Amino acid sequence: MKNYHTSLLQEILLIAKSQEDTSSLRRQLFYIRQSKLEKSLDTDDLKKTFWINIYNAFYLIISKDTPDHLSIYKWKRIKIARSQFSLDDIEHGILRKLKFKLGFGFFTNPFYSNAIKMLSVNQLDYRIHFALRSITLENTLIDYYDCENIEKQLKQVTHDFIHSETQMDSTLKLVRTSKFLLLYFRDFGGMSAVKNLLRRTLKTDFKGYTIQFKNTEKIEKIGNVS
Repeated sequence: MKNYHTSLLQEILLIAKSQEDTSSLRRQLFYIRQSKLEKSLDTDDLKKTFWINIYNAFYLIISKDTPDHLSIYKWKRIKIARSQFSLDDIEHGILRKLKFKLGFGFFTNPFYSNAIKMLSVNQLDYRIHFALRSITLENTLIDYYDCENIEKQLKQVTHDFIHSETQMDSTLKLVRTSKFLLLYFRDFGGMSAVKNLLRRTLKTDFKGYTIQFKNTEKIEKIGNVS
């Protein structure tokens, strides 16, 4: 049986991708009772499905009307269950389980609203980072996230994103990859886990290579990782 709330978000995301009007469906979101939403999203798979689709849909909706790219993450323009959220609230509060945006994933933020605390996931899944950032890629095979397939979809988007956004230079012995792997490296289990994730996904022996995170000065030696 289809979950009403996740199905609603799938529809909103598909319409947002086609650049059509989502206002009537968004009104339904606003008038949902939070208690019903919490009861409906009673597993982490349902929470991830709902909130990843929310994030991706509203990224498209807000960015279309906002020339300032940085501000779209801070504005509380997402109205759900009579509360207002920002993209940052959804990413760092709900999907990253109450983390500060800064701090590499080490620190919990105690100042989130009660609504965010009640709606957040029980266990942080590092793959949500790839799911949220894939909306900016030109080619993605996932139209929307579906609870019945989300494990497979998160595995797929992680694989596709790393392959798309990571470059290797065998002459310089350098691997260049996305900076969010550095910015949130504790979410992945630490820097060794980040390096192992790249190794497993790309199926390449990086021994002796260095890793550089794009748009940063940070370079890490890969070397041997147990």
